[in-house]
Amino acid sequence: MPAYRSSAEAEIRDAVVAHIRERRPNSRIIHEINVSTYGPNRIDLIAVDRAEIIACEIKSAKDKLDRLDAQVKAMKGLAHHVVAAIHEKFLKESKTHEHAAHYERDGEFYLKTFPDNWDYGIETWVFPRVRRCLDESWSYDRLDKWDLKPYRPDMPLPVGALDMLWRDELFELCGLLRVSAGRKATMPEMVSALRWHCNGKELTRGICGMLRARRCVEADPEIIEKIAA
Repeated sequence: MPAYRSSAEAEIRDAVVAHIRERRPNSRIIHEINVSTYGPNRIDLIAVDRAEIIACEIKSAKDKLDRLDAQVKAMKGLAHHVVAAIHEKFLKESKTHEHAAHYERDGEFYLKTFPDNWDYGIETWVFPRVRRCLDESWSYDRLDKWDLKPYRPDMPLPVGALDMLWRDELFELCGLLRVSAGRKATMPEMVSALRWHCNGKELTRGICGMLRARRCVEADPEIIEKIAA
């Protein structure tokens, strides 16, 4: 574990990685990836398949949620799926009836719910991943669901995904996709040329291929494979 990472964050990260490996066994997981221009410039974790990127922001018990909205908005601009993995300390309690209750206190029943003004469009994983309902017969407890939409290799990445690539990767991708780019071409110039000349399928597979092959400080081993057209 890197020295800068707390044990509180590490335990959530480990759980997130284990779940993604179960749901996406062919993905390469990369930790702490920088983004050149798109919003907050570091993502806690991404999982990259041949034509899919999942981005995850982790909020441990030692973190705050004040930047989460901006982080999620930025990640939605570059990944197919965005996950917020948050510690249960951020949940609030609300009164409920005895069947849906997560706990009882002084004869009153309560359940834990997402914070006020929560964006329910965010795929949220609450840590620890446990069933909280007191009533074992109660069929629904939304906080124990760690879902991911089915893998679909026919969905293009958002245009911001190109901002995850380094300059050398953009140059290499231009060559692979037969897009003209001189040695002195800038990153914005190459991004513009790729967006103009290539379709969503080509860009999605190309970006994923570059990220799967990148040498990273903290990640699964590189995956070198031919980028399919």
